Amino acid sequence: MGGMLLQLFSEYLKELIKKKGMTVSSLSRLSGVERTTLSKVLTGQRVLPYDSLELLAYHLRLTLNEEERFRQYYDMQFEKGENLRAREMISELFADLANLNFSAPAFEETRLLMSLNAYAGGRSIFSGNTNVQPLLRGVLAEEIARTDARVELTVPPSAAFINDEILRLYLNGKTPAITQITMFASVGMPDEISIHNLGCFQKILPVCLLSAQKYHPYYYYEETDRTKYMDPFPYFLLTHTCVVCLSEDCTQAMLLRKEDQVSQYHRHFQMLLSRCRSLIQYTSNPLEILNAYQTCTDSDGFYMIMDQPCFGRFYTEEAVNQFCREELPFYEQIVEAAQRRFRLLRSVEKFYTLFSASGIQRFAETGTLDDYPVAVVSPFPLEWRIQLLRKMAEGIRSGEVTGRLLEHGVFPDYLSMCTSRESGVGFFTTEQFPLTEGLCSVQIREPGLCQAFHDWLIHLPGGEKVLSTEETADFLKATADRLAAEERGSKK
Repeated sequence: MGGMLLQLFSEYLKELIKKKGMTVSSLSRLSGVERTTLSKVLTGQRVLPYDSLELLAYHLRLTLNEEERFRQYYDMQFEKGENLRAREMISELFADLANLNFSAPAFEETRLLMSLNAYAGGRSIFSGNTNVQPLLRGVLAEEIARTDARVELTVPPSAAFINDEILRLYLNGKTPAITQITMFASVGMPDEISIHNLGCFQKILPVCLLSAQKYHPYYYYEETDRTKYMDPFPYFLLTHTCVVCLSEDCTQAMLLRKEDQVSQYHRHFQMLLSRCRSLIQYTSNPLEILNAYQTCTDSDGFYMIMDQPCFGRFYTEEAVNQFCREELPFYEQIVEAAQRRFRLLRSVEKFYTLFSASGIQRFAETGTLDDYPVAVVSPFPLEWRIQLLRKMAEGIRSGEVTGRLLEHGVFPDYLSMCTSRESGVGFFTTEQFPLTEGLCSVQIREPGLCQAFHDWLIHLPGGEKVLSTEETADFLKATADRLAAEERGSKK
């Protein structure tokens, strides 16, 4: 992985030299960096000395965006490969969520060809995927038919079949209460632990978002995975009527259906649950969501990605009073929480907001905010939209705001994420979320996961999936100018 990081920097340096119409010899002559050194850097054989970095940046006449990426690739050479892998995994997660198909499924299994009793017969042991998977599907189907459907499981999220079945249930509008206990690693190199735990969460987050708050993951830390070597069925899935004990690879299963067996496993699961930590917290209350955003904001920095830019740095107290709907029964609490939040956003030293062109266009056309429903916040009139877009453009151009336009598909348009180095990460569904009414927040506090998502976000502005500072500011200004022209035209 270290060689790959060296190669990443060297390839970008080659690209810059070619783009600027230079040669290795001419750059060496202008910068004073030895030609032999440059040649070895360009072939990935050595790291460029730090005191040469500034010389190359100057003599290559790099734009702000080029220099930012140049320095980021340079810094990445000194990172551990696991950090880069974590960022890749998070990028994959959000790309998958951005492409998630929320439309009605092409088909849905509406009936089983035989009951669970008929399929299982007198068997208690099932071997191979062709026997275990129908068993699991039958057990889930029988449970989902109940009005009080409940599933409890210790099967890891990496068990693809079960994870896909749960996801399919929620996508099809079924909302059983599902509680899952997941083992997180705690021993080994910190970065390796982070990769393992992030892999678990990669499977969990989509289910959280689709479950209408009915899916509850818990986790515990384990020093070793020794139990899986001693127990042929270390995992189990539990319903009201049966227990399915599963092997580590989920290709072997044992079915238990006696009432005392089910009761014993349920008591055991509740005991385990009492010793585990809740991985996420949900809320759909607008006031609680405001406070959740506040919790996920550092005292010196705000870091957010969403389809629309966050204009919170430019909201005045008068604006909050004006646009929060007075008829709300909790109007005073909302205003108080909003004033506290935007007071912090106006004062933080670092302000990151990453967004898309479609989100800007939607705000320009409607004046509505994706993360606040119109039932809570009135749409901004035209003059306010123009003012906010221009202030954002000026803030980005001056460096007061780290704002960037994202390429399409980098982040789902129905989600916002606010990260913090100090107190957690929040995922918030927005008005673009197609499956539920209102808003929902999913918050995590597990330190390794929080660090991974925060690291991903702060590295995004220097990557290839964003437009430059100038391009982003120009797009915002052009949008504001177009609105202003439309306003003048309407007054004629």
